[in-house]
Amino acid sequence: MSDPVLPLSLMNRDRFLNLFYDPKRFDIHAKTVMHLHVLRVDGGDFAIKPLFKELVNNSISYVLSRQNLAKMLDDPSRMGEFFRKTQTQFKTPDANAGEGGELLLYSFLEGHLGASKILSKMELKTSSEHYVHGTDGVHLFEITEDNYQLIFGESKMYGDVTGKIGSSARRGVKAAFDSMGKVQEDDFDFDTWLVESELLKESIDKDKVEMLASILLPPASGARTITKSNAFGVFIGYELDVTGYPFADHSAVEIEEHLRNLAYSTITAEVDTIKAEIEKRGLGGYQFHIYAVPFLKKNVNGSVRGIENIRIDLASELSGKNLRPAKEKKKK
Repeated sequence: MSDPVLPLSLMNRDRFLNLFYDPKRFDIHAKTVMHLHVLRVDGGDFAIKPLFKELVNNSISYVLSRQNLAKMLDDPSRMGEFFRKTQTQFKTPDANAGEGGELLLYSFLEGHLGASKILSKMELKTSSEHYVHGTDGVHLFEITEDNYQLIFGESKMYGDVTGKIGSSARRGVKAAFDSMGKVQEDDFDFDTWLVESELLKESIDKDKVEMLASILLPPASGARTITKSNAFGVFIGYELDVTGYPFADHSAVEIEEHLRNLAYSTITAEVDTIKAEIEKRGLGGYQFHIYAVPFLKKNVNGSVRGIENIRIDLASELSGKNLRPAKEKKKK
């Protein structure tokens, strides 16, 4: 394959992917593929802290345009300046914190699929406390020479409905397809316009900019034939309720096997939901790249913590704005 029109921005793909076991692939339709990525198990829990650490690293290339990323790499003495800019773009953590899921989607689309980020939506913010409306990122995927997919992203991270264990994956799937249905209904116009307006921030090479423009816009008569189709990239973060699992009665190997099997069976149960949503919304003509990652709901030091806590904790790490109350030190 020729030199890519837009190189990947993620600086270390392997380090991110090595946090997970080998993914399980689901070929749902000819154009719908889902990958289940399960974090490595450590001490009866998924390795959340290493994930947070790597996502903080990935946040720099996610937030910064390629031009600003190049400035940082060319002059490492400005590293603190650019990292601070990255942090301040993330919203103060709240119950609706969703930017961590968007960052996970970016990491999978670049790190696993190899689809280059084409839009730095975080740089469009007028305030860190605002979300940018539209899809959760736009990527370019080169299938073969002159054959591209423009991938519109949607990410959802939901916990179980109270009293309905195992409901989170279905909630995430339905919410993601609801959003994608609206993108299709709007004919992709808003996000395509954003991509076109941001091209010069993503490439400083004049020829590459012209090539990117020719992918997004119909080429003039006599120009080389380029095929571009719209597609979707989806991240589903879901919850595994293990509050009733007797961890003390099982070995580390047994716990790992149980968590991996539970992760697999929970998302497998939603394959029919994905098929139904695609048919219901008339989305069968599009390619779907779906990534699913489970998180635990379990007892932690006398309280129950689940995916909602993880979303807020991740938002705190990314923004540097930790709103959790400091733990009081006990007097001896």
